[in-house]
Amino acid sequence: MTDAIPRRILLATDLSCRCDRALDRAVQLAREWSAELIAATVIEPGPADFLEPRASSWRRQASPEERMHRRLARDVASVADNIRVVIETGDPAAKLIEVAERENCDLIVTGIARDETFGRMILGNTASRLVRGAAIPVLVVRDRPAGAYRKIVVATDLSETALQATLAAGVFFPTAALTLFHGYDIPYAGYLSDRDFAPESHAKADEVRTQLRHESRIGDALYERLDVVVEHGAPEILIGDYVEDNHADLTVVGSRGRGLLFDAFIGSMDKRLSDALEGDLLIVPGVAEKG
Repeated sequence: MTDAIPRRILLATDLSCRCDRALDRAVQLAREWSAELIAATVIEPGPADFLEPRASSWRRQASPEERMHRRLARDVASVADNIRVVIETGDPAAKLIEVAERENCDLIVTGIARDETFGRMILGNTASRLVRGAAIPVLVVRDRPAGAYRKIVVATDLSETALQATLAAGVFFPTAALTLFHGYDIPYAGYLSDRDFAPESHAKADEVRTQLRHESRIGDALYERLDVVVEHGAPEILIGDYVEDNHADLTVVGSRGRGLLFDAFIGSMDKRLSDALEGDLLIVPGVAEKG
């Protein structure tokens, strides 16, 4: 459900330094929402490790649970005792989704595989499968938190899924500035100048605002918060440029049905979300309408 603030957050971590920023963001959100935080790691099965007897107990290899508690005590000491630790064995993505369902979590927070040289946002295999398979929103954290999210861009293709992503962003982050970004492409665009697109872009922006105004699920308060931007071109490129130029710290996209926007960010680009996309990414799974 995305019509209420999350009350239980699952942090998916592999106990590496890559997950530090995801941990910090999960803690920040848990505080902001007064939510329970569960930190889960999954150990992939492999050959048993037969350790030779050691004379000193300090040389014994720490268990994953011990390592998790130590890391939490070191990195977030003030709240470590309030974080519940879950250790599973098996396929990481499948087990994390299983834990999220079993614990009735409302949000999964995970980190990325980072290419520092080029500043790219690259999903690891587990995070990619979480994004594709989870029935609840997945927050992919790239940046170190500097407080609550302030500027949020919601990618829209004017679909029901995009509307649900917009509603989730409005509920989850009630004080952030929200920009609804719609990118569209037309045939033979290469033969036209930006000036040729201006009238159509303005007309499409007015159309989007009219749809929002008449959408019963968009209340007055949320409508007044939404800034609508419409540009011509490939959505995944335009959004990346807009996010960078406007210093947005979170991009939100819907995922139900593997639509065009989802494919642009996740599907067709495989693990790489976008070379230009800055900030964090929230993927919101749409819920089919009843009836």
